[in-house]
Amino acid sequence: MSKIQISQQMYDKVAEVAAQRNQTPDQFVENLLATQLLPPHPYVEVIQSRSQPRAVIKGTRVGVDVIIGYMQAGYSPQAIAANILPQLSLAQIYDALSYYEDHRIEIEAVLSSNKPENWQEYIKHKLGKEASAQLLGQQDVKS
Repeated sequence: MSKIQISQQMYDKVAEVAAQRNQTPDQFVENLLATQLLPPHPYVEVIQSRSQPRAVIKGTRVGVDVIIGYMQAGYSPQAIAANILPQLSLAQIYDALSYYEDHRIEIEAVLSSNKPENWQEYIKHKLGKEASAQLLGQQDVKS
């Protein structure tokens, strides 16, 4: 365990409040600092994806946008956790929903960019009209 030095006056106040809460001074300070320094969304982290930062459930590749997509499709958090993404806990699902509420504009932008028509345009841009039409099972377009 690492140590931090504080004044005697501050330590006495910490010890007093900790005793009132039936905690040791170490426990009290640990809890106090955790509420101030740890992220408000314990199950969500932002990682760098190929194209942009992406909010995902920690330790998984499941994006907050994926969970929101299921919610927008009419699934409940319980159904998502039980049937669609059973590797996630209900707490993780709810934390994703909370993260979405705090970062709605960012997540909506991700959802918008993942619409099929946007991907079709991306494929057309990368492969050209003929190759993308063949890949997407569309009529060969010569324009």
